[in-house]
Amino acid sequence: CINIFLFGYRAAGKTSVGRQIAQETRMIFIDTDVETQLRYFDGATITEVFKNHGEQSWREAEVAVTKDACHRDDQVIALGGGTLMQPGARKAIENVTGARRIYLACNAQELYRRIQLDPDSSHSRPNLTGLGGGLKEIEAVLADRDPVFRQAADIVVDVSDLTVDEVVRYLVTKVLSKR
Repeated sequence: CINIFLFGYRAAGKTSVGRQIAQETRMIFIDTDVETQLRYFDGATITEVFKNHGEQSWREAEVAVTKDACHRDDQVIALGGGTLMQPGARKAIENVTGARRIYLACNAQELYRRIQLDPDSSHSRPNLTGLGGGLKEIEAVLADRDPVFRQAADIVVDVSDLTVDEVVRYLVTKVLSKR
C-alpha cells in the first residue's frame, strides 16, 4: 500500500501526470483542488471561493481534504499548488509512511507559458499576489514555495522541458518501479 503525492506550482502538470500514472498503475487518482471544490464549495471555482468565502476558507478545506486523503491507500494524489504551504497539510503528508512525495519542478518562464496556453486558468484560478498573475507573480510565489517543496520531496523532477508522457514514463519506470 502506497500513496504517491505530486506537488508543484500551478501548470507544472500535477493533474495530467497524476491521472496517467494512476491509469498505468491501476491506482485511484485524486485531485485535491477538485475534491475541495466539490466537497466544500458545491463545485465553485477557486477564484469564486476566494472571492465569496476568502482564501482562508479555501485553505482550511484543502487541509481537511488532504488529511483525509492521507488516511487511504493506493492513490495518486495531485495536491493544489499552495497545499504544502499549509502546515497542517504538510505535516500530514510528511507523516504518511511508505508514500512517494514527488515535486514536479518547473522554471517560471515555462510555467507562465503553460498558464497562458490554458484558456480556463484566468477564470478558475485566482491571482496569488498583487502582481497581477504574470511572470513576476510566478517568480515571487515560486521563490517562497520552491524551498518548501524541495524539503517535502523524496524526488524532484524538473519538468520544464518534458512532456507529460516523458514525465510519466520516467516516474513509472525509474522511480515507482522501485517501491
